[in-house]
Amino acid sequence: MHRVIVIAAVNYDRIWQLNDALVPGSRLRFSSRETHLGGGGFFTGSQLLELGADVALVSRLMRDAQGLSVLKALEEMGFDTAQVALHEGETTPLEILLEPNGERTILSPSNRKTPVFAASAALSGDAAYLNAPDLEAGLAGQLDGFPLVLSQLPLRSATPRPADYVISSRDDAADGIKNVWQRAQAIAGPRLKMLVLTDGPRPITLFDGHNAIEVDPAPAVAVKSTIGAGDRFSGAFLLALLDGLMPAAAASRASHQTADWLRRANA
Repeated sequence: MHRVIVIAAVNYDRIWQLNDALVPGSRLRFSSRETHLGGGGFFTGSQLLELGADVALVSRLMRDAQGLSVLKALEEMGFDTAQVALHEGETTPLEILLEPNGERTILSPSNRKTPVFAASAALSGDAAYLNAPDLEAGLAGQLDGFPLVLSQLPLRSATPRPADYVISSRDDAADGIKNVWQRAQAIAGPRLKMLVLTDGPRPITLFDGHNAIEVDPAPAVAVKSTIGAGDRFSGAFLLALLDGLMPAAAASRASHQTADWLRRANA
């Protein structure tokens, strides 16, 4: 069994299902409002657990009733939560507007502080996955000892971390693949082997700084929501690499496993 360290947030997502597409100046109507567990740590870790990995989560929660409830739920799912830090404060849901076509818009308060992720003990595993911009120096240093590290591409300035693969979506990396590669290099350093760009139902692009390879994704799945699909893909891609697949084959397998999850989640 592969052991993976997942360094990422776990949220309460409050999802507003809109009746119509977002239009500037319009009056928004919604048909439902539901709260679910979410965040990169939850979705990526869940995919890894379901595929048979041992998952240790490095994250942080609030020490209120909701935060403790989330911690209990994670433990019951099978997460190793020894490195989930509890902080004083109130759990604030992440507001997500979901359009009928599945497009989502995230509302984040301007005064919301981005957490600095830290570990209180030495970490060990076969791989590490990061979806966290700010890392405590000791945690970033520990990543040097991991044989495989996959990081999401931060959307703003972030703590450098050694990473073999950096993953992003085309929507979050629209300034040209060579520019995105340079951003990934600045974050991942000399270990960087490949940039992975997902693009919904369109081909997945793998770029090594010189050459680009396009991988056909799984056939598109008609769903009401794709929330969590990118994070799920990341977990499946990482585990495929640990299983010895080459990057293109790993991307293909991860795409099909993500499509299978979307079918089940939206059934």
